[in-house]
Amino acid sequence: MYSALAHGLACSSLAQPYLNGTAITSFTAEPKTQWTPEGSPIPAEQLVPLLGFSTYNISYCRVEMAYTHPGQNDTVNLQIWLPEQWNGRFNGVGGGGWRAGVFDQSLLPAIIEGYAAASTDGGHNATEVSALPWALKSPGNVDLVALQNFGSVTLNELVIFGKMVTESFYQKAPAYSYWTGCSQGGRQGMMLAQRYPEAFDGIIAAAPALNIIPLLASLFHAQAVMNTLGEYPPSCEFEAITAAAIAACDKLDGVEDSIISIPELCSFDPFTVVGQPASCDNSSSNSISEAAAIVANATWYGVSNKRGEKIYPGYSLDAPLKATTDTDCHSTDTCSTTAAWSLGAQFFQLFVEKNATFDVSTITAERLPDYTYAGYQQWESFIGTNDADLSDFKEAGGKLITWHGIADDLIPPGGSTQYYDRVAALDTDVDQYYKLFLAPGLHHCAGGPGAYPVNGALQQLVEWVENGTAPDTLPAVGTQPVNGTVLSRDLCPYPLVSVYQGGAATNASSYSCVDAENV
Repeated sequence: MYSALAHGLACSSLAQPYLNGTAITSFTAEPKTQWTPEGSPIPAEQLVPLLGFSTYNISYCRVEMAYTHPGQNDTVNLQIWLPEQWNGRFNGVGGGGWRAGVFDQSLLPAIIEGYAAASTDGGHNATEVSALPWALKSPGNVDLVALQNFGSVTLNELVIFGKMVTESFYQKAPAYSYWTGCSQGGRQGMMLAQRYPEAFDGIIAAAPALNIIPLLASLFHAQAVMNTLGEYPPSCEFEAITAAAIAACDKLDGVEDSIISIPELCSFDPFTVVGQPASCDNSSSNSISEAAAIVANATWYGVSNKRGEKIYPGYSLDAPLKATTDTDCHSTDTCSTTAAWSLGAQFFQLFVEKNATFDVSTITAERLPDYTYAGYQQWESFIGTNDADLSDFKEAGGKLITWHGIADDLIPPGGSTQYYDRVAALDTDVDQYYKLFLAPGLHHCAGGPGAYPVNGALQQLVEWVENGTAPDTLPAVGTQPVNGTVLSRDLCPYPLVSVYQGGAATNASSYSCVDAENV
C-alpha cells in the first residue's frame, strides 16, 4: 500500500501512455483525498447515499485523458481512477443506452472496493443518452467513425490504456482484470468476449443488448403496431393487462408474490380481458380496449422477419409494457405515441433513414421487418455482438457471467437464452466458462418485485477466475414494492428454473433449481 504522500507524488508524475493509431490530446493526473461530484450542486455527503455509494472519503489518483485517431477527426475521453488501497485488480465498466460509458457513477463504487477502474465515453458525451448529437455527420451520412468507436474500438483501447496507466502508477501490472456492465454495458462485455477475447479474465455482461438489431426492432415494435392501428391506448390499459396476466400466472411456481417465475408455463390471452375495467387518469378510457390487447399480444410474441419468421423473442407477461408502449394523453380524449424508449426509434431514424427529422410514426408493423433487415445489412458488423463462437475466449481462460431479469421491460431475457443456446450448440462444455442466470421478477438491470444479484455477482466471478470455484447459483436480494419486505433468492443457472418448495416465500432456502421439464 502507499502512503498519502507517495500516492500524490506517483499520481502527479504519471507519464502519458502510448498506443499506436492514437494521439493523446490532453492528459491530467490529480491526487484526490475524497470524491467530489463534478458539476452537481448537491454536496458529496448528500449525494453519496442517494446514489447508493458507501462513502466518498477515499484517496485515489484521478486520470483524465482525451485522444484522437489521427485522420479521423474524433475525440475520445477516458478516465482511469486508481485507489490508494488497491486490491491488485483492474475493472472496466460499461455504459447504457447510446452511452459507451459513465464516469463517477460507475468508477466511484469500483475504487471503493479497491479496483483500479476505467470507463470511456466512446467518442461522445458520457452524459448524453441520445445518439442525436453524434450519429450523423450530415443529413444522409452516418458518422462511421463515431459508430465504430461506440461499437467496439474504444473498448479495446480502454483495456490497453487502462492497464498501462495502472501498471505505471503501482509499478506492477494488475493480477487480474474484470469487466462489469448492464444493458449496453452488457453488450460491450459480450463484444469484448467475442472480438477481444484476451482483454479480461472475467466478464459480467448483465441484461446484454445481444443481437442488437432485432432488439432495437423489439424496442420499437409496440410503437409500430400502434402506428398500424392508428390507435395509441393510454398506459393505464397496458398496466391493467399486465396486472391481469400476473394474477393469472403468478401461482404457477407455487407461491403468490406478483412474480411469474416460469413464463413458459403461462398462456394468458389478453383478449379475454378486453372490456374489463382500467383505472385511468387524464383519459376517457375506463376499460381495456381491443387495440391495447393487440399491442400487448404482439409485444409478448416478439419480432418477425420479412418472411414472417420469428427472429427475436418477446417480453415476459409480467414485464411492464409502459417502457415500450408509453403514450401521452393530452386531454380526456386524445392520446398519442411518445416513442417512450427512444433507443429503437433513433436507430431507424438516424442509422436507417439517416434523417434526424424523420417521422418514425410512419413505420408500421408491416414496414418494421424491412427496416430491421436494412439495419442488419448495414450495421451488424459494427454493433451486432451476436457471434456464438466463444472458443478464443475459452482458450484464453476467460470466465463469463450473465444475469438477466425475467421481467426485463427493455431487453427480453429470451435474447440471452437464445444466444446461450447457440453457444451451447457449438460447445457442450459451455458451462466451463459461461453461465447464464435468470432473475424472476427483476426489471431492466434493477427494479421490480424480484431479487437483484449485482453485489454478489462480481465476487463470485472473482472466485471462479482466481480460485476455480464456479458459481452454482447467484445470491440475490430485493425489496418487495408493496410492503417493503426483504426478499432473498438464489438465481438458477439456465436452463434450470427456480421453484418454490415450501417455507417463507421471501427466503432463498424455500426454493430449489430444477429442470423446467419436471415442473
